[in-house]
Amino acid sequence: MRNLFLKVVFIVLIKSTAAGQNAVLNTNTTKPVLAIESSSEVSLLFIGDFMGHLDQINAAYNKSLGVYNYNPTFNKIAPILNDADVTIGNLEVTLGVRPYSGYPRFSSPASYASAIKQSGVDVLVTANNHSCDKNKKGLERTIAVLDSLNIGHTGTFVSEKSKLVSPAYVIEKNNIKIAILNYTYGTNGISPGQPNVVNYLEKETIAKDVMIVKSMENLDQIIAFVHWGDQYKSLPNDTQKNWFDYFRSLGVNIVIGSHPHVLQPMEWQPKTDLKKESLVVYSLGNFISHQRTFPRDGGAVLKLSLKKKPGDGVEIKSVGYHLTWVHEFRSDGKKYYDILSVKDFEENPGYFSRKKDYNKLIRFSKHARELLLKNNINVEEY
Repeated sequence: MRNLFLKVVFIVLIKSTAAGQNAVLNTNTTKPVLAIESSSEVSLLFIGDFMGHLDQINAAYNKSLGVYNYNPTFNKIAPILNDADVTIGNLEVTLGVRPYSGYPRFSSPASYASAIKQSGVDVLVTANNHSCDKNKKGLERTIAVLDSLNIGHTGTFVSEKSKLVSPAYVIEKNNIKIAILNYTYGTNGISPGQPNVVNYLEKETIAKDVMIVKSMENLDQIIAFVHWGDQYKSLPNDTQKNWFDYFRSLGVNIVIGSHPHVLQPMEWQPKTDLKKESLVVYSLGNFISHQRTFPRDGGAVLKLSLKKKPGDGVEIKSVGYHLTWVHEFRSDGKKYYDILSVKDFEENPGYFSRKKDYNKLIRFSKHARELLLKNNINVEEY
């Protein structure tokens, strides 16, 4: 974790459980950030898809101890995840429902979420096409696991009542207040069990949520984390572009995308006299998965810094991306997964026991840079 003298406060709704507990509003302290009241900057790190294929589950299992340990997967990437005040990712599995399973209906051990938190992640959005994979039990168990680990979350809710109390995950830090909203295009044809709620990409739902969120006192910024687009396509489709236009029409000018499982372009349009600034990241790709087909074997994290200007609101100070790649390998007959920083390992071919693995990292990095250099607007690699 960062400097022990740092502090951040999140407003988190502890949602009602299947046992029918009343929803209450609670203030929790998680990742520490600079506790200077006069400060007016905050940095956010956005991560793509946390998948949980069966190969990952099996690789995490320690047979001698009878436990699932995912911590090694994140060891090498943890410094990148901790290089921001708040780190937010897309959790594309349910948690804690046995038997654990991968595609097409995901359920991973609770220790997966524990390792994600230990790596430096503070918030997980949960509205995606796999939210209902394990029906009512899976949705509610996922929320309970995240609450037990003090991991912030939004996108799925135990009930409409709990959503009405807190439709967004709210971050407050250094005199800046940010609301995170989360939506998905669908849930693979599986409807949420009653009284559960999944945030779908529906105009009426989004407009209502934005209206409620805008009524919050001293709110500075709304960011939408959206599950959309065509899988395995490197460019956004017209539907994604139209949804971004709709969010902007409501005053939501920052939208982060997931679901395609590959990288898609990023566009930052700074503020002018005629229009507000805007930022869209169409897809951050896979952060961790067993999808080994190029270019699904990597992704990017996005670092966004917001600054509050006296009398002029909050603006984007800087934005950039950092490429990541998933290294699948065997040691002593056992399979492992490592998430690697491309910049840290592209100049270190000696790290790889198999040359073909290093070549795969280079292939991914070349493709990603060509795609993003050609199509990005004002968003560069850091």
